[in-house]
Amino acid sequence: LLLGSVADVLMIAAVIAANAVVSAWQERQAGKAVEALESLTTATARVMRDSHPITIPTDEIVPGDVLLLASGDRIPADARLIEAQGLEVDEAALTGESLPVPKRPDAGTDSGRILLEGSDVTVGTGLAVVVAVGRHTRMGATAAALALEEEQQGALGARLNRLLRQMLPLIAAGGAIVTVSGLLWRRPLLQQFAIGASVAIAAVPEGLPLLAGTGEAAVARRLAGRRALVRRLSAVETLGRVDVACADKTGTLTEGRLALSLVAGVEEEATLPGELPDGLRRVLLTAALASPHPDAPDAASHPTDVAVVWGGRKAGLGRELRAEREDESPFDPAHSFHASAVAGRVCVKGAAEALIPRCNRVRRDDKNRPLDEAGRRELLSRADHLAERGLRVLMVAEGPRNTEVNDPDGLVALGFLGISDPLRPGVSEAVRRCHQAGVRVVMLTGDHPATARTIAREAGLPLGENGELLTGEEIAELDNGELDERLEHATVISRITPLDKLRIVESMQRQGHTVAMTGDGVNDAPALRLADVGVAMGSGGTEVARQAADVVLADDDFSTLVETLVEGRSFWRNIRRALGLLLGGNLGELGLMVGASAVSPANPLTSRQILAVNLVSDVLPALAVAFQQPEHRNLAGLDREGEAALEKPLRNDLLRRGIATATPSLAAYLAALGSLGMAQASSVAFASVVSTQLAQTLALGRNTEGYSRSVLGAVAGSSGLLLAALTVGPLRTFLNLATPAPLSWALIAAASLAAVPLNHLLDSSKLLGTTPPPEKSIARPIRTGMALSPA
Repeated sequence: LLLGSVADVLMIAAVIAANAVVSAWQERQAGKAVEALESLTTATARVMRDSHPITIPTDEIVPGDVLLLASGDRIPADARLIEAQGLEVDEAALTGESLPVPKRPDAGTDSGRILLEGSDVTVGTGLAVVVAVGRHTRMGATAAALALEEEQQGALGARLNRLLRQMLPLIAAGGAIVTVSGLLWRRPLLQQFAIGASVAIAAVPEGLPLLAGTGEAAVARRLAGRRALVRRLSAVETLGRVDVACADKTGTLTEGRLALSLVAGVEEEATLPGELPDGLRRVLLTAALASPHPDAPDAASHPTDVAVVWGGRKAGLGRELRAEREDESPFDPAHSFHASAVAGRVCVKGAAEALIPRCNRVRRDDKNRPLDEAGRRELLSRADHLAERGLRVLMVAEGPRNTEVNDPDGLVALGFLGISDPLRPGVSEAVRRCHQAGVRVVMLTGDHPATARTIAREAGLPLGENGELLTGEEIAELDNGELDERLEHATVISRITPLDKLRIVESMQRQGHTVAMTGDGVNDAPALRLADVGVAMGSGGTEVARQAADVVLADDDFSTLVETLVEGRSFWRNIRRALGLLLGGNLGELGLMVGASAVSPANPLTSRQILAVNLVSDVLPALAVAFQQPEHRNLAGLDREGEAALEKPLRNDLLRRGIATATPSLAAYLAALGSLGMAQASSVAFASVVSTQLAQTLALGRNTEGYSRSVLGAVAGSSGLLLAALTVGPLRTFLNLATPAPLSWALIAAASLAAVPLNHLLDSSKLLGTTPPPEKSIARPIRTGMALSPA
């Protein structure tokens, strides 16, 4: 055979097979993590069939079924309400509104009497007739519109294919030079053709097409351990280029639940957690007593009551909260208050506009003072000012024991409670890390601008000189050019609609930004699909959002997004180093053969030895570097390299490693050839070209925590194969190698030790040119045809 024997062909196949096996294993491991998402959907619902309540799978519901709804149920289809008792529904997943919405059969608008699939019953009970199921519901229609096309090749894969095509002429030229040089030295024709062909084949990086995929799969597997599930592997490379993160507020930056954050009297106020003066403790205690008893069956049925009682517990009112309720009027949207007769008085909390007309006195300076119309207007104004701060406001009042709990009147106004959707722990730190690393965080919310400002300040988002707040109404009035200009300074966008989110993502991409969009609701799904990286919440999010996203945060923690960015940036660093090692090593082997053929009549390596070098030094080391964990978790300390890393930085890496491999190996070969003869020189060339690459691999494997286990394992494995090739009789004979003499071992060691400092010298001397700064932004085409900007 031209290449020497069937064994040579089998060695080539072994390299390809090893790459394929590793790639398949990595992708399978990553796929296991994604399968965990399948258990996050609701499976059953209660309906009336033949006048009897039964539980059936949600996919068996048909139009005309009557749903039986109670607190905690998820609505499985679009339905029209026909009966309700105090029913409130959380529609945050669909509308972005963080507060529950009252529903009544006789509501004046469709939104007040229609229940949508994917929303949750927070309090009350009801009956509703199903009007739409499956893809005909609002959620289903959105899911159908977002049906995902076949995943296309990512930018990295396309760039690697171009790189391979660019290398082929160089590889062919190297093989031709070796062949022609041998013929000029009057070597046998067939033997020289075999050597030239082996050089060309060995220089072709067989693992190049699989290197990116296996590296992405390794990152996906690590992220799964951090509760971030990568649904599409191509998202890994995009994460490393993100410079704008558009974050949905409700359920993403915030916890998606209500919590007591402020207690206010007529003239004073205090935030929670924190110490409360006696007057404000009385306000909080009265409000907590105007709630179900902590041991009552319905104690947790209304999120507002839960927030108030829990706030009272944290304020140290535990024992007092357990006072017996002698009489009680539970909250009802029709009268908008909750009243309890307890401890010789009637405690009331509810909407300010509902309670203020029922008050004829106000608690001021620890005394009950008369309340006139001007005073009522002042209280209502105070409630409005608190609401403008992004709070859901409840008024607190009390009356004497003989007050009627179902229709209280003659009350004393005590103060107000402010309830908010609290920021998730760690969000402010995550925002800070993003800003330090050059990633701009933009908060998107459907809430009032005042609410958005409050959350933004808590999260550490800049407003004022360094940031701007926009509203959906303003965005609707801007053309594309004006929108692009305003968004460059925007950090908060309130009163936003799903269409606004699409325009925002599109505008950012038009300006060359790489955009990550986080969200959890159906209304977020189109923007998740359009963004360069869609990041959905896995636990509290909807199935539509998860299916539209590229990455799912299983713990719903925004700070986990920062960890995905760390892994994304580290991936580009690792892939550049791995490619430099793989391609630079092949270039070094080519340089050794070309250099030796120019100055020596003998070939330093046979065809079989060239293929063996390729097998030992290419596969394991390059994959080990690609699999490395981030050298640290400091996002700001990792460059946002992106595709630019595969241009001049990669060329510099490739040339440095090629020179650092070829030069010491060629010097060791020539020294052995002159003093020890051809047999020993061939063994020195074989061992040197492998050991110089392994030495450089070992240098790449060191980080702040020591050496990477994957790199140590790869170097140890390849070193073991090298030692076996030089010392095990049958293998040494198969490869036509001689047992190295002491001087040969010394030359091999010297070549290995010289490779790393030579690499560093070439890098520090800037002989190959300076490395450009990390990419700032790279213009990208819009991912789908969802261009919704006005003409």
